[in-house]
Amino acid sequence: MEKVFYIDLSGVTTSDELQDLLVKELPLPDYYGKNLDALYDVLTENLQEWNIIFYNVSGTADSLGKYMGTLKRLCCDACLENSNLKVRFYS
Repeated sequence: MEKVFYIDLSGVTTSDELQDLLVKELPLPDYYGKNLDALYDVLTENLQEWNIIFYNVSGTADSLGKYMGTLKRLCCDACLENSNLKVRFYS
């Protein structure tokens, strides 16, 4: 059964805030390293069906710049590797 996660990025202005939000909203393991490499590992190794929806992205994208671009590419790559994963971004 698919699990849907809605992650509101409004007010997120730093990569640390984003990582803290991911820890709060996703069932990440206790050993999660709070970085994009660790997120990729979790997303590609997860066997459950996850549908992750990021919304209110535009302000965070302005604040995070390259980090947000890397997050989007990482999620795209993870979806290609893990057929149980869907990730979408909405302004």
